Order: sequence, then C-alpha cells, then structure tokens
Amino acid sequence: MKMESHEEAFEVHKRAIFKWALEVEGLEKSQRIVGLHASRGILEMLSIFLHKKKLIGEGVQLNHRWFKSEKVSEKLPEFENKRELVRGMVQLENLCENLTYGTQKPKEKTQEAIQLFRELEELLEGMI
Repeated sequence: MKMESHEEAFEVHKRAIFKWALEVEGLEKSQRIVGLHASRGILEMLSIFLHKKKLIGEGVQLNHRWFKSEKVSEKLPEFENKRELVRGMVQLENLCENLTYGTQKPKEKTQEAIQLFRELEELLEGMI
C-alpha cells in the first residue's frame, strides 16, 4: 500500500476511536470499537514510519495479528526504539483482542487501550 493510503487509514481509525466511539457512544459502550481500531490504527502509523524511512516498499503489508508476540521483531527491519515500540504494540494488540472478542470488561481496560494508543502514536510521531 502507498504511504498516503496508510495515512488515510490511520485517520479513519483515529476518528472511529476519538470521535464516534468516545464522543457519540461514550466510554462505557466503546469497548469493541476501541478494540477493533486501536491496534490497527497504530499498525498504520508504523507503516507510515517504515515507508518514510524507506525501510519497506509499497508492496509490503503488515498484519496486526503478528503483534501477539514480540517474535514479530524478527519480521521487521531494524530501526530506532524498535524494542520499546514492539513491546507496546504487542501489549496493545493483546488488550484489543480481549476488548473486541471478550465479555464486557471494566471501562479501565478501554481507557488503558486508549492511553497506550496515544503513547505509541506519540512515540512514532517523534520517530518520524
């Protein structure tokens, strides 16, 4: 995918979380929405970073499911803050899977996913 497509997809995921889920539905009703969009959104942001640094080509497709384990590092090129970023993305992916497919969780778990999304977004923005 082209970098512009990743940028557009990231904005869609971010709007789904912060506009629709939180502003329209409210935190208590947004567990699955946040779960579906947070890890995928950060993956789009990682793709943007990797494209801008010319570490991957347009044909490379990353999958959020790879981030269930830190073994995903083996599939990624080397870059600054890789270990910290991968650790956070693995944590986010596993949390999001529980929010998306599990039973209703305390709202603090949804808040945790949102906070982790923001931290990873900030880390990636600093790297870009």
